[in-house]
Amino acid sequence: MKLKEIINARQIIDIDTAPNTDNVYTGVCLIANSEIVMLLNFDQENGEFDGFTIVQNRDFEKFRIWEDDEYSELKNDNSENVIATIDLNSFIDLETSLKNLKSKLVTIFTYNDEDTFFVGKVLEVNNDSVELHLITQDAKWSDVESFKLNDISYLGFETSYEKEIEKNVT
Repeated sequence: MKLKEIINARQIIDIDTAPNTDNVYTGVCLIANSEIVMLLNFDQENGEFDGFTIVQNRDFEKFRIWEDDEYSELKNDNSENVIATIDLNSFIDLETSLKNLKSKLVTIFTYNDEDTFFVGKVLEVNNDSVELHLITQDAKWSDVESFKLNDISYLGFETSYEKEIEKNVT
């Protein structure tokens, strides 16, 4: 089954980024094109949807559609409420997505260091980089740092993690 059909059916999938990185992302596929794949994240701990993940299309080779019995993990189908918070047409590629998230908190992982992630407010975006005002682990504003778009392996936003940090940042 092609991703376009999965999008239309609003099926939950697991995207496996091996061998490029060692991550599996789970959620409803909302966008799939030659540039990016965007998921409505499935939070397995809470059994509901929580924010969004964008990965570059080049970073995965396989995905798996959930079997019918796996949907029992879905305790609260809040998908429509979460999707209603954004305009899906604004997420075409990584650059456009980040431009639409200007002034919002995002989480990014880079290829250079898969064990470290950065949380910050999107300040500026140009055709090859994004500038973030970073937040420290103890929710304090920190440095402004620039990241090359080609170095970003994961972009997360609107999750409970970013929302909690935003409430506590000083």
